[in-house]
Amino acid sequence: MFELYSMNQTINLTHLVFLFSSILGQATYAQHVSSYSLEVEFFPDEAEMYGFPVSNEAFMKGSAEVSFSEIESDTINFFLHGELKIDSIFTGNKQINYNSKKIFDRRDYSRVTNKTIIQATDLSSHEVLKIYYSGFINPSRARSLSDYMRINKNEGVFLRSYGYSLWFPVFLNPGEEDYPFRIKKIEVKLPENYKCVAVGELINETISNGIYTADWNPGMINLINVQITAREYKVLGRDNLYVYYVAEIEQAEKIIDYAKTLKTFFYSNLRKVQDTSSLYIIELPKFGNISSHNVIGISTDVYKNFDNNLSSKTTIAHELVHPYVNIPISKNNSLAALVIEGFPSFFHLYGLHKTMNNSEFDIKKYMRIVEKNYLNKKNTGKDRRGNQLPPEKPILEISYEDIGKYKDQFILPDRVRLFLYHLWTEMGEPSYDQFLKELFQFDSITYKKLENLVVKYIPGYEANLNIWLNTVDYPQSLQLNKD
Repeated sequence: MFELYSMNQTINLTHLVFLFSSILGQATYAQHVSSYSLEVEFFPDEAEMYGFPVSNEAFMKGSAEVSFSEIESDTINFFLHGELKIDSIFTGNKQINYNSKKIFDRRDYSRVTNKTIIQATDLSSHEVLKIYYSGFINPSRARSLSDYMRINKNEGVFLRSYGYSLWFPVFLNPGEEDYPFRIKKIEVKLPENYKCVAVGELINETISNGIYTADWNPGMINLINVQITAREYKVLGRDNLYVYYVAEIEQAEKIIDYAKTLKTFFYSNLRKVQDTSSLYIIELPKFGNISSHNVIGISTDVYKNFDNNLSSKTTIAHELVHPYVNIPISKNNSLAALVIEGFPSFFHLYGLHKTMNNSEFDIKKYMRIVEKNYLNKKNTGKDRRGNQLPPEKPILEISYEDIGKYKDQFILPDRVRLFLYHLWTEMGEPSYDQFLKELFQFDSITYKKLENLVVKYIPGYEANLNIWLNTVDYPQSLQLNKD
């Protein structure tokens, strides 16, 4: 939960809440952004022009061009990090009046957010809004796991988006869900010794007059995935895999070799597709183990000990497996959640099992932990931190719009895994390998097609398949053998 309070309100007033879900469906929004173009410059020489009585060591300036698909309220609100301020707002050649105020944000790591309000009558839905802003983002004092986020000329730029750094204007009112929009470009300027990773595809890099410029095309993306990282990086790239590292190239080589091994296995044993998308793996400070769209952050400690870190290998495997288990499916197909997020949540584990020895990754032990956690969630309705989970529902009742709500919390990362693992144990490894090759040859999928294929390898499994997919039952007969 993400709770906001006006600075002059008391703690007892009704909470305003941001819901941190990555739901990909549509809803009715008072203000719905259709596209952004972002330009940011870090450590510009003219910091003093912006009225800040400090040097440029942590300073940034930015601009955002924003287009809306709909505006259904009298005002338009957006949010920025509390240390940033609005310099001016335009539409066309017309400057727009605005009102900014600080609001207390209990979960944002800066503790304060800058809320800006403009009148909707100053802008129609077909017009572009251009916002100029500037300021600093200093290290968090909230003692969170994202303390590494900051702008510092000696250390680097470490910024995430919605609910974290808020380094660009976020148009999302309290109570609304994250939604996809198009970012046409992110242009980043830095001193020439830097390299930058944003998100999406790197289009161009240039150095001119001591300034490094990187142009990125994120495409369709959710707010929570928009980030920027910049350091004095070195880069190792091969076959659309890129490692941005600080010092040790040997570890970068190991990471790329590991990723290539997985890609080769997935191609040979799952769906034979040529994956042309890029994956960026970046070395970050302490607590920087994050995955965001096609960018994977690995903290320095983990980077230096990558051989012995299963978590990072699992994260990379999950990001790599998506295209190899991607059976074409419509949003309205009841199997959509299973295919889009359920399959990747399990088959990256299958890849780990096949490419690592048992001492490195024990699939049986791993799945027993998954089962234990699943049963705890079923019994309590809460995750291991005590947070309320979405209501339990059958796999086939998780709609396309529900995917973001369930994919990292409940059902998709546990019941689906247990289902696909049960098929594996029932078929035996050689038959399961062949089953998967047939499954991922499908150019479409229905319940009946899936059932026919499963029954080909496990005669009489129809009733169990129904339990797994159409109920929330978990009878003893389907549970793991603890012997």
